[in-house]
Amino acid sequence: MCRFEGNIERLVQALGLKSMPIGAKFSETPDDRGIDKQMRICEALDSVRRKKVIVNLSKENCVCRGGRHIAGWQALSVEELSAIFMEVGVYRSKKIAEASVSKQPKPVYRGRFLILGPLVKFQVNPDLVLFFANPAQAERILGLTCFEGIKRFMHYPACSVCSTISNTLAKKEPDINLISMFERRRHKWSLSDLIVTLPFKDFVTAAKSAGCSGYGRERG
Repeated sequence: MCRFEGNIERLVQALGLKSMPIGAKFSETPDDRGIDKQMRICEALDSVRRKKVIVNLSKENCVCRGGRHIAGWQALSVEELSAIFMEVGVYRSKKIAEASVSKQPKPVYRGRFLILGPLVKFQVNPDLVLFFANPAQAERILGLTCFEGIKRFMHYPACSVCSTISNTLAKKEPDINLISMFERRRHKWSLSDLIVTLPFKDFVTAAKSAGCSGYGRERG
């Protein structure tokens, strides 16, 4: 049984979430219940969300160069990373692309494996908790994190979904990812979906506050 299953159930019911929160943890060893399959980080998140599986990602099976960079497994230069965005026409020029990319937090190596899975299946504390949520639910999640003190949140425009992992770990603050049109189209995600990512400590605050804060008392 998950050691914080009550916290998860409290949040899911209060906010009316359609999918379970997702845990993310870097580790030097894989989860022995996890699948080892070649995929992108965004594909792994989609598999966890839809199929409720645990996925062990690593440098060897992550098929996206940008994803390997974000996870700290294969550093790309500013020029190489901006070229990925230029390939799909995100920026007008190479100069603008490089200026934008250079302002984003630089990923660091945190472990050989990135373990993604339904939070309810985690037996140890994850590093992060990710929510697929609509804007109203996202606002309430962030409101709950503020119950014991004001929290800032981040948003970096023109970012990939996987960047929400490195951004949150680097800044130790909640992150909102609006989901790029390219990833939204690839996975057929709803136009109302976005991703809220919390450091684990902020997830605990949000869950504890759900019964006290006005952001949690009213059912979604």
